[in-house]
Amino acid sequence: MGKSKKSLSLVLLTILLTIGIVGCSSDEEASKEVNMEELPDVEDYSEKLTLHLSGSFTQGEIEDDNWVQKKLEEMFNVEIVNTKLNTWNADETSLAVASGDVPDTFSFTSGTLTAQEMYDGGVTRTIPKEMIKKYAPRYSEMLDENQPGWDLNLLSGSNEEYIQLTGLQSHTKGILWAPTFRLDWLEELGIEPPGEIKPVGPDGGLERIYFTDEAYSLEEVEEILKAFTFDDPDGNGKDDTYGLLPYNNQLHWMTTIMGAHGVAPGYNLMEDDKLKSAEISNKYKEGLKLLAKWYDMGIVDPEWTTLDVEKAWEKYKIGKTGYFTAQRSYVAMEDWTKLRAPQNLILSDPDAKLLVTAPEIGPDGQQGEGSWMPVTLLGDGFQIAKDVTDIELARILQIFDYINHDDEARWTLYGEVGEHSEWQGTPEESAILVKEEYPAEEGDMGFWAYNFRTYPGERLKWLTSEYTFNLMEQFFAKPEVVEEMAIRPYRYDLFEETKGLELEKRYSGQLDTIVDEFRMRAIVGEIDVDKEWDSYVENWLNNGGQEILDELEKAPKVSDLLAE
Repeated sequence: MGKSKKSLSLVLLTILLTIGIVGCSSDEEASKEVNMEELPDVEDYSEKLTLHLSGSFTQGEIEDDNWVQKKLEEMFNVEIVNTKLNTWNADETSLAVASGDVPDTFSFTSGTLTAQEMYDGGVTRTIPKEMIKKYAPRYSEMLDENQPGWDLNLLSGSNEEYIQLTGLQSHTKGILWAPTFRLDWLEELGIEPPGEIKPVGPDGGLERIYFTDEAYSLEEVEEILKAFTFDDPDGNGKDDTYGLLPYNNQLHWMTTIMGAHGVAPGYNLMEDDKLKSAEISNKYKEGLKLLAKWYDMGIVDPEWTTLDVEKAWEKYKIGKTGYFTAQRSYVAMEDWTKLRAPQNLILSDPDAKLLVTAPEIGPDGQQGEGSWMPVTLLGDGFQIAKDVTDIELARILQIFDYINHDDEARWTLYGEVGEHSEWQGTPEESAILVKEEYPAEEGDMGFWAYNFRTYPGERLKWLTSEYTFNLMEQFFAKPEVVEEMAIRPYRYDLFEETKGLELEKRYSGQLDTIVDEFRMRAIVGEIDVDKEWDSYVENWLNNGGQEILDELEKAPKVSDLLAE
């Protein structure tokens, strides 16, 4: 049923955009200048407006006349029409775009079109720079402070019109992932940590999670995984443990292992004086060969091919896996990660202990992982529907600026601290948690219902535990660590000046299939990586890969973008 609906929505979207039923933009509209003199003054809310609002966290769970809604309506003299659309569902968002029935404001987490395609298809309107500066001064200041701020999201051929607003993804600063090992198993086996270890926190399970900024080499990791698998680390006298538990629908489990080979899946690099996708590089090949070797040795749980990441978390909780890659927020036991490994094991087994280390050291001394953001911390998009008038846009920008950039608007996310929520730890220095008797998002309170995914100023603190911040300060976000270990692409089309996105959309399905099938078959030993490699690379190049790489040659070097 779901698959049929998705196919229908994509076909419908294609047809409508092709014949122009959704609508179309024009050069005349794009060049039309806003008359600022006809617009109201800042904070002039004398005219009551009706606005159909949604945000990054709209998932169809909002209730009408919710607590946040009423307060915003009174503050800005608006009547808010709530969005019952699940903006995280690709089927629903595709149908909404195809029919032109989108909210006045939206930021679809799942979708099929770029911001430029939304505009070209007549779904959205532009946002004049003059209006942004006048009605969203805090947002404007954020762009001033975070380059290349004002240069992002410009309408093609314009320096004054934007096709969407952007967010500050400060929660992705630094590197995110690290290998974790069962410390109680290491102690049982007599294996020493690679450096001095300290507990992540004082209690609540954090006292049993230890961190060191030193790392094991891949050779040492291999020996540890063998011991975890064959030397009865839990002492139950049974052969029922494994070193490594991957999963089949994401690649985070191997991010630091590939990083130890100097490669980040999904990015590109220079190798042998050629621009290559990571997935056809020799470095990636060597990483695959190591994983295939480990699988052949029997130190990888063979059930991984049938497990997605959530099933892998559940299996890890059983306590039969020794190694698992985790985000810094997971090992800091952020409240939202309770069901995820490795926190779930710490909560369920009072005797379990974990060791978190720096990323593994590879054969050439390399360490690292793919940087979550390729170049800048600015990302994501907040869009305005085509039929929104300039007067409505002026009010929307003021609401946007307040709820996303004014720290006084904390109540739109967490209600009143003390009544609806509480500090996780030290007041003003730790995360804020909504009390269990209230819905954390949407519902009758309306928390997060209209907000955008952006975390400037104090907002990162509200979202992040003090123990995650400690880990960031100690290691994960230290400038020298980021400089050495964050693997970025060699080239990146930051300003969308090439046809790269168009080609990615055209060929990504078949290329992903080629890569995924080869990786799976290589690791489980169905194919010999060395013997099949040239054929695999040729297949990738001939199915759109070469065309993508040729277009990518037109994009700027990331080193130049960072220097600017």
